Amino acid sequence: MERFIKSVMKNILLIAPHPDDEIVGAFMIIKKILKGKRVIVFFLTNGIINKNALWFWQRNKYEEKVIKRKKEMNLSMRLLKIKKFYLQDISTRSLKDNIERTYKKILQLKKKHDIDTIFCPAYEGGHQDHDVANFICSRLANKCKIFEFAEYNYFKKKIYSNHFFLSSKKDHVIYLTDKEKREKKNFLKIYKSEQQNLNYISVEQESYRELIKYNYKTPPHKGTLFYRRFSFFGWHPRVDSDHPSLICKKIIDSKIF
Repeated sequence: MERFIKSVMKNILLIAPHPDDEIVGAFMIIKKILKGKRVIVFFLTNGIINKNALWFWQRNKYEEKVIKRKKEMNLSMRLLKIKKFYLQDISTRSLKDNIERTYKKILQLKKKHDIDTIFCPAYEGGHQDHDVANFICSRLANKCKIFEFAEYNYFKKKIYSNHFFLSSKKDHVIYLTDKEKREKKNFLKIYKSEQQNLNYISVEQESYRELIKYNYKTPPHKGTLFYRRFSFFGWHPRVDSDHPSLICKKIIDSKIF
């Protein structure tokens, strides 16, 4: 696989639903597998929940939170030596309402940068934006090569980090050395605004594969999804109150389904 990438792939578009996904799910993929290639990153959201979803006493700091996350994103890009990146400045958890718009933007980037390969998060229930991003990219499978990378999931109520919960012959695993683990931990620290949400991330490995076919009419797996594991605290801003059935409905109802 690595040999194929080095010999065939030239212009890669990495899809990051939020600023930090490029580190969480694709740090070593960028550093090792895509080394020497032209990598462009498209951040699908700004990583901050909608202003009205914040605690009322935090709402006047919404712009400040967005600015801080953007600064972290810029630092990440600089240290990863990625010169070209784009941000779709919409709130996290809102990608489901911007499916067609995002699809069109990816098409524009594909044409502008002659993209031959796309890397995106897997459909695994880690975050609703990850799942929607995977669906959007699946619609481009006839236009370029699509790879997916694992971030995190809660299959059978166990947290898996950078590990596909259903293995495939297409899976490729990168096992990090001690030095690489320390490096990834340091990069994760760039996103100080997300430290409370990144403490479950393991740095033992990263996994990627050619995009497999999913049934987007149903959630990624049975049982509780990662972003719903604290759903009984749905009133808390940090907890996603959207039911997986809503995400599936938004996907099915989209014009690109």
